[in-house]
Amino acid sequence: MSAIEGHRVAVYYQTQYDNSLPSNSAFGHYVSPLPLLGLITHLFLAAFHINTDKSVHLNDNLPEAPFFTQMWQDLGQMQDQGVKLLPLTTDNFDTYYPILANYITEFNLDGMDLDVEQSTSLSVITNLITRLKSDFGADFIITLAPVATAMTEGSNLSGFDYITLEQQMGSQISWYNAQFYSGFGTLFPDTQYIDIINFGSGLDPNRLVASVLTSPANGDGYVSPDEVVSSVQDLLRATASTLEGSTGGHFCYTDYFNSNPNSTEPWLWAQMMSDAMASLKEAKANVKAADREPHDRSHVTQTVTRDRGKFYTVVPTTGRIN
Repeated sequence: MSAIEGHRVAVYYQTQYDNSLPSNSAFGHYVSPLPLLGLITHLFLAAFHINTDKSVHLNDNLPEAPFFTQMWQDLGQMQDQGVKLLPLTTDNFDTYYPILANYITEFNLDGMDLDVEQSTSLSVITNLITRLKSDFGADFIITLAPVATAMTEGSNLSGFDYITLEQQMGSQISWYNAQFYSGFGTLFPDTQYIDIINFGSGLDPNRLVASVLTSPANGDGYVSPDEVVSSVQDLLRATASTLEGSTGGHFCYTDYFNSNPNSTEPWLWAQMMSDAMASLKEAKANVKAADREPHDRSHVTQTVTRDRGKFYTVVPTTGRIN
């Protein structure tokens, strides 16, 4: 059983070559995503740009360029082992939809992450979602990446109201990758996440993925992996009635290549999150098993302890605790 079964752990993979490290390929130091196997469920490939001349670039190169040959091979291997691959698309996805659709087919993409950071009408987004589902089927994954404040009708870069979008199209949207950084939110403490799932008529925490930075070099609003673990596990406990594998167990991070706690081993961030969720899930299973025992356990209580600010465990304690 995977350590992340029942949870989503996703990564944005935008920097394929890290030129701060010694070259290991013809194009520089290639940062392979393969160490993430067994640690993540979804990989967001950033970022696809459809240009006004109808060309498509993945960052600064054509997606089919030799620059990406090794990457596509690695991503195909990850897909074969169950990781879902979604491109992040930021612009012109409505105007040049046929071009976008061709790339979805050519590269066997499992879905689309819409990062709308310019004023866009609601009708453009609803039409795009409807078209994607019609062309690629019910299993095609559609996510959006609003800033976290937009999910409570606060600051918003997209130009349309996400609460209205959810009311109209929620059944077609797999989840939201809310950006908890850059002045639009924070995951530590976890109060903003709770505010979002309780806002208005409420949002199922299974459909709110918390997106955080992995390094202070990637932008403002960085919180450490230890702090993310703390909030994730607080949220898992707080929403235990909606599990298996809900709320704080759903999150993603940007950008993979320089992730803390050790940028030369960037998969360790995902390892920390997977281990943290697995430990809490195991503890929860133990509590359930204890609850099924026929003898009286009124003398046993559960207390939560923290190991040096990192991982939480649930420990059976005899006697009463005030």
